[in-house]
Amino acid sequence: MTMQMPLAAAEARIAPTGPVALGLGAHTVVVDHGDAGPSPLELMTGALAACSAMSARTHLARDGDIGELEVLVTLDAGPPTLLYRRVLLPWRLSAADAHRLADALERTEVTMMLRPSFQIRTAVEHAGDVLN
Repeated sequence: MTMQMPLAAAEARIAPTGPVALGLGAHTVVVDHGDAGPSPLELMTGALAACSAMSARTHLARDGDIGELEVLVTLDAGPPTLLYRRVLLPWRLSAADAHRLADALERTEVTMMLRPSFQIRTAVEHAGDVLN
């Protein structure tokens, strides 16, 4: 079996008691179901939120200075199990630009990896208006 160059790697270490030390490249994150750190599901929703925010910034920056934006992701137990992604923009987009942004977010790396297991719904909220 030939190993390919990994896109990402993680190493989890856990003692007989206490939280997990999760190595992510040069960074270490404490993971816990208690108060010591985020839970594994929080890391997953956080990965989708962060990937979406970075992709939205890249997509919107093509049209100039975008300012600040926020991405909120929630995981609903279902059925069906649903990830709901809200992109909050303090400025108004045209309907066409908002649709292009939503379409771009459907192709992020984390979205593509999660889609076989989860329904992912995206809403772009710009200047108080919601595009679903």
